[in-house]
Amino acid sequence: MNRISLMIGLGVVAFAVTLATYIGTHLSNEAISVLTGAACGVGAMLPAVIIGSLSLLRHRQVASPPQPMMPAQYPPVFVVASPALPNASPTGNWQSAYPQGFNAPASERQFSVIGEEEGAWNYERHDVR
Repeated sequence: MNRISLMIGLGVVAFAVTLATYIGTHLSNEAISVLTGAACGVGAMLPAVIIGSLSLLRHRQVASPPQPMMPAQYPPVFVVASPALPNASPTGNWQSAYPQGFNAPASERQFSVIGEEEGAWNYERHDVR
């Protein structure tokens, strides 16, 4: 097992060196500078991420209380019916309980477009046909 992990590690290192050499010969100096800065930023961030993750895991292990057992039976459930509306019909027609004004269609709405003259409609811009 130790020999296999050594071979895999050497293969990864060889691949990384080959890739870095290829990228270094084909990119401009500015692009290499950007990649170097990004790599240094990630490298500088890793210790903080590792410390934060370990701290969070340790805090969760210490602070988590034991999980309570599920109750043997479900708690009782009470269903309360709402009171009937005063004009409600016993057949269940709920629309008849409300005044007819709610069902009436609204009058036609008027819109005015700001920045255009009233009555001037441009069919090239507003194709409604």
